[in-house]
Amino acid sequence: MKTKIYVLNSKLFAVILIVLTILAGFSSCDDDEDMENNPVAYSGSFVKSSETVVTSATGTTTATYNPVTLELSYMVTWTGLGSNAVNMHFHNDGPVMAPITGFAAATSGTVSGKVTLTAQQATDLAAGKIYTQIHTEDYPGGEVIATLSKSAGSNNQNQNPPGGDGY
Repeated sequence: MKTKIYVLNSKLFAVILIVLTILAGFSSCDDDEDMENNPVAYSGSFVKSSETVVTSATGTTTATYNPVTLELSYMVTWTGLGSNAVNMHFHNDGPVMAPITGFAAATSGTVSGKVTLTAQQATDLAAGKIYTQIHTEDYPGGEVIATLSKSAGSNNQNQNPPGGDGY
């Protein structure tokens, strides 16, 4: 009788060990997937668009990038522009990448929204090539820019911001 109990306990132990191993495997897969799918936070502070711009404007662009959906959710806040904002958009290291709509034609304000990036734009975002630009009545070529860089605690590398292009 003791032998049968020992064999039964060994089989039970083996089954428990197999189940735990399988669960550990699933758990590690979920962790890897979560590491890849975690949103990445970005931010940038406004500076003048070019050396010829005279401004005391300040503000920020904060954004969260979702690598699964390629969606960039953003909030742009600005104050102290020399004249009313007339145009805003994201640039992709030069060319206009995506318009920002719904902003107040004012010297101060906040606007938020979402834009879906292409794979190349997502790569450029990670490389520090994406920036927000605000155009004003006084500076139709652009008064301020804010280059998006990875915020502390995110999963990307910080990159140096590109120079203003005056667009």
